[in-house]
Amino acid sequence: PAELEQLVCGGRVVDLSALQAATQYDDGYSQHSTPIRWFWEVVHSLDDAQQKRLLFFITGSDRVPIKGLAHLSPPFVISRNGNDSTRLPTAHTCFNHLLLPAYKDKDTMRQRLLLAIENAEGFGLL
Repeated sequence: PAELEQLVCGGRVVDLSALQAATQYDDGYSQHSTPIRWFWEVVHSLDDAQQKRLLFFITGSDRVPIKGLAHLSPPFVISRNGNDSTRLPTAHTCFNHLLLPAYKDKDTMRQRLLLAIENAEGFGLL
């Protein structure tokens, strides 16, 4: 039953290192860009529930595909979305594409990313 559940529903363990290794970058970002380094530092510091919310925000599902996050189809892409630090990150879930503004510091990035992932559905209404 556990294997069938994993096949149908996906895995529960979010392996961020695999996702990071397979991520592609666009619009001026590379794996060495300062905002990208901050992004991964923030993401790796999230608790399990927040990591699942991030996965939901990016892909539309909080479950890991059967082959793991390194095998997302289409692959995960992070694109630069301007310099405005008041903007929230946005995502195109059908394409596993994150639009990430070039924030001025890591604390702003953390605050904006958490606000975005915690309010990704239902317009933030309780």
